[in-house]
Amino acid sequence: MTVYIEDCLIENFVVTFLILKCVTKLFKSQTSKPRLWLACIFASVVACLFPLLHLPNGVMIICKILVGVLIVAIAFKNKMLASFVAFLLFTALYAGINLLVYYFAYGTLNVTDNFPTYILLAILLVTYYFITSCVKLFKKNMTINCFVYEVKIVNGGQEYFVQGFLDSGNTLLDQDSTAICIINFKVFNMLYKHISLENLLAKNYQGLTDPHYVKSKFASGGANLLVFTVDKMWIKINNQQRQFANAKLGLSYAKFGKNFGADMLLNINMFVN
Repeated sequence: MTVYIEDCLIENFVVTFLILKCVTKLFKSQTSKPRLWLACIFASVVACLFPLLHLPNGVMIICKILVGVLIVAIAFKNKMLASFVAFLLFTALYAGINLLVYYFAYGTLNVTDNFPTYILLAILLVTYYFITSCVKLFKKNMTINCFVYEVKIVNGGQEYFVQGFLDSGNTLLDQDSTAICIINFKVFNMLYKHISLENLLAKNYQGLTDPHYVKSKFASGGANLLVFTVDKMWIKINNQQRQFANAKLGLSYAKFGKNFGADMLLNINMFVN
């Protein structure tokens, strides 16, 4: 029985700690270590007492919800409601993953005897890594999406639609002080299907308007960029189309599409004028 209590204390302390850490990473909440540890100790002690109470299922659920409120109140000072909702969601996610692993191991969801403590702790740590990685990816995508705009390019009577990322590091200006947007080879090939990569390497720019080179520095790197002119370009900003005649595009071979979720780096000067 002593071993069971020790295991229960350890397991519930660790799972509560990891869940609260997930909440802090999601909201960037500030909390002190003493508050965090106190919340985890409280949760682990209460978890050991619950089986001794023999409460009806409905009452037990209400008590666990109230305990969750107290855990969040002990751990955090601000964003109480959001933190509590996130705490419940992460708790359900941890429990669900534990049940999933148990089902794969024993072929049933009827949990009669859980995993040994060391296996359960390993599952909790792997789950924590998985959740925090997903949170990080989600926040990164949310941040990137705030700076992604719909762009329409008109050249030679044809319309082309691409996604453009507002790169605050791209302040590149041409010799006539016109802002230059950076495109990758995917967009270039869409605009000029007759110009192959071999043609570019051989500096055969037949079909380009005013091709020339400009030395550049931007988020995905720096190089001498091939710059040319297209007839028109529209950027959709706040549901309004902003038009740029004789827009300048610079070709980069960097694969920034994977990092920014867009095939064009927009120039910050086009948003401040």
